[in-house]
Amino acid sequence: MAGRHRAALAAGSLLSIAALLPPAIGFADRRLSLHMLLEMLVLAVVIPLLAYGAHPLMPGPLKRLHPIAGIIALNIVLCGSQLPAVLDLTTRHVMLGEAAQAAFMAGAFLFWWPIVRPDGLTPIAKIGYLMVAGVPPTIPGITLAFSHHLFYQAFRSIEDQQIAGLLLFGTAKFALVAGTFVILWRMLAPQSEPPDRDDRDIAVPELPPNAPAWLGRLDDELPAEAARPHVPVPAGR
Repeated sequence: MAGRHRAALAAGSLLSIAALLPPAIGFADRRLSLHMLLEMLVLAVVIPLLAYGAHPLMPGPLKRLHPIAGIIALNIVLCGSQLPAVLDLTTRHVMLGEAAQAAFMAGAFLFWWPIVRPDGLTPIAKIGYLMVAGVPPTIPGITLAFSHHLFYQAFRSIEDQQIAGLLLFGTAKFALVAGTFVILWRMLAPQSEPPDRDDRDIAVPELPPNAPAWLGRLDDELPAEAARPHVPVPAGR
């Protein structure tokens, strides 16, 4: 496992454990906006780190997971966790809150898996995947942000509920923009991502550090058809 994967796995694991501890859940349950903020941080920061660091260790069946399954898993846990009956119940019982948080993290992991897996989707397909997955979460986000009546018994502030809706809506768009930026940056990077086994085994190319990836292809041999001289055709034929 490369050093970057070990660092991401360590950071993601520590943050995941912290998000599951009762102090974090208890603090987030004071206000709906804090609860939503914790979930969005888990979705947009913690789980991507964990998935990126853990992908070299994942077994074969998970590597064959269809991307549609990731989108479905995310929207089930994301929209299901915002249901009034579910949220009111999990805020009253700490154990149920921890179980709901664990289920949310599992669904988020399945969502990010096709993005962090290097041998899965093409870069363009990953951007399309993020665009499709970002549409359903906007529905509960807009509903909470623009509603003028309370949905939850545990949270009795309409302003706090609207802030929570904006957080949900904004995080969906942030994940789309940030994910697209990272994918495009890696597509246009001077070199491809180093191998997973060890960052120290990389052969240093003879190109400038800021040279684009296509510059190295200029030294490749041309195909036989391109190298063959063209014979001019006499006029009149």
